Amino acid sequence: MNIAICDDDRLMSGQVEKLVDQVFHGETNKYNTEVFFSGDALLAFLTEQPNFFHIYLLDIEMAGTDGLETAAQIRKADSDAVIIFMTSHAELMSEAFEVLAFQFIVKPFDQEKALGILSSAIRYLQKRKGVFQFVAQKKIYTFFLSQISFIESSGRKIFLHTTEGETYEYYGTLKDAREQAKGIFFAQIHNSIIINLEQLRTVESNFVYLKEDEKLPISKKFHASFHEQFQQFVLSR
Repeated sequence: MNIAICDDDRLMSGQVEKLVDQVFHGETNKYNTEVFFSGDALLAFLTEQPNFFHIYLLDIEMAGTDGLETAAQIRKADSDAVIIFMTSHAELMSEAFEVLAFQFIVKPFDQEKALGILSSAIRYLQKRKGVFQFVAQKKIYTFFLSQISFIESSGRKIFLHTTEGETYEYYGTLKDAREQAKGIFFAQIHNSIIINLEQLRTVESNFVYLKEDEKLPISKKFHASFHEQFQQFVLSR
């Protein structure tokens, strides 16, 4: 899970890094933190790697682009990320929730409360938003289900295609991938293909077209079940 810490107080940034490590019980293969000392530095990073982070810990009061404006820019591009504000001025919280902040940590922070907030954010991402995880080259990758366009298998490899047009490959089975991508928003259309129904542009009898103009076949085996699930999906909108 990728976590951004943005605070112009270097001591505070270090303390927050330690909190994150505690939440993950020191298992550094399960998370990655990047520290930024200004909102401008964070936004510059996101220009190169948009939607990279799952959780943002933002100080509100910073020189240059403050935490509130930084959050507003993040939210324009990423509706799924969890934003947690850090501040010594609780009166600013009314503005913070305009960008759908998950929570806020008051400085100087109570360690137990701060750990509870971080733990809640992680559980929220895992259970409510839906995440998909896999291991490739000894690294754990985490995606929101909404970031997945389709998943296909070939041999012993799985290829995960994102809505950003990127493809990731790892060793696994489509059965395990299907287990992670449960629910009405994902449907199997072929022995080797699962699609995100929210990414559909056009549905024909034997083919689907995704938003990025990807054309995928619907096999006879999954023809009836897919069209039935697609109808349920349409009715749920």
